[in-house]
Amino acid sequence: MKVSLENLSATQKKVDVVIPAEVVKEKRAEVFGEISKNSKIKGFRPGKAPASVVESMFRKEILGETATRLVTGSLEEALKEVSAHPISRPEINPPDPFELDKDFEYSAVFDVLPEVELSEYKGLPLKKEVSEITDHDVEHTIGHFLEHRAEVKAYEGEHAAQKGDVAIVDFEGFIGDEPVKDLKREGLRFVVGEDRVIPEFEANVVGMKKGEEKEFDVAYGEDFQIKEAAGKTVHYKFRLTDVQERIIPELTDELAKEVGQESAEALKAQVKEDIKSQTEQQSKNKIKQAAVEALVEKNTVEAPRSLVNEEITRLARNMAQGLQQRGIPASALGAEAMAVIEERADKNVRASILLAEIAKKESIVVTEDDIDKGLSEVAAGYNVSLEQVREIYRQNDLLDGLRANLVEQKVIDFIIENATIEEVPGEPNHVDNK
Repeated sequence: MKVSLENLSATQKKVDVVIPAEVVKEKRAEVFGEISKNSKIKGFRPGKAPASVVESMFRKEILGETATRLVTGSLEEALKEVSAHPISRPEINPPDPFELDKDFEYSAVFDVLPEVELSEYKGLPLKKEVSEITDHDVEHTIGHFLEHRAEVKAYEGEHAAQKGDVAIVDFEGFIGDEPVKDLKREGLRFVVGEDRVIPEFEANVVGMKKGEEKEFDVAYGEDFQIKEAAGKTVHYKFRLTDVQERIIPELTDELAKEVGQESAEALKAQVKEDIKSQTEQQSKNKIKQAAVEALVEKNTVEAPRSLVNEEITRLARNMAQGLQQRGIPASALGAEAMAVIEERADKNVRASILLAEIAKKESIVVTEDDIDKGLSEVAAGYNVSLEQVREIYRQNDLLDGLRANLVEQKVIDFIIENATIEEVPGEPNHVDNK
């Protein structure tokens, strides 16, 4: 067998394999014998049909199975011979036509990880957000806490909807005379003034009374998630089916005790600690993201297409699930969104390659204690035992993925520890205690 390797790009290689004609004949004879023995041919006992009859009836099957066995029986050895390590399933190009009296030549094209030359990963300039927790932050969060415990009741008599009220509406959007399937909803509930719905809904509901109807237009940009309405003007038929009053309670010791605190002051202190923990975690997340972005920017590496495609699939699935949770169909994921996903996927793959190379260079590894800690965090999040989580990960072959993720997190921490960090004021953060 002759084997040669060709570099098609930094991330793709091709192996050419030539198998001698005598080996081809041996493999063909092996396949022919099996098919002749096991085939059922009318007028002949199994295995007793003349070779010419078997050949004429099963020629296509004989050639196909012979080619398959020649490839599967030689590819692994061929890859070892040229020290090639595919990360994608090889694309096989067999000879056409396949002639039994000649050498069998085929090629296999596959993706590989690129060779990486690290440039900068120490001393990267990063900014860390530092936030001061103020009384205003605490009061703002307490306000949300109280709003979530507001009592909602019907108004007596007629009442025009105003800021702070709960509005319940039905609506349907039309382009011309045609209704837009994904722009119809009954019983949409929202608090007026909280900016949870489109501005036109907020503006038009103010002053409306129960049972009142309105019609108005909304112009959408080309990037609107509902493809049918993107770049068009939608005419809405809008009806206020009910408007309700929200009665927000005052913060008292009794209310604080309902959520496990001894007093109103103790609740405020806990809220302050919660805000502090949240802002610190957000700051850590932001600097980790900044570290990865800086690493990719400072180091050039090509991403294998097969890995990018896998990451695109993962990101698109996650985005589609997010849209569906908000009541938006997955079909709203248009070309512009997919372009953003593809760019993100390419960066994610390049980042993973660079992080793996740094781990190798700096001998950063994950210990069994690290694995246990990671599994314990998962167990705590789902309120189950460590052993239950460990068994689930083992049965579903998830441990290697967890190990890879933990290595990446360790490398990111290493980059941050060795970075040049500038502290900057962070944005105010509030915690909703629901």
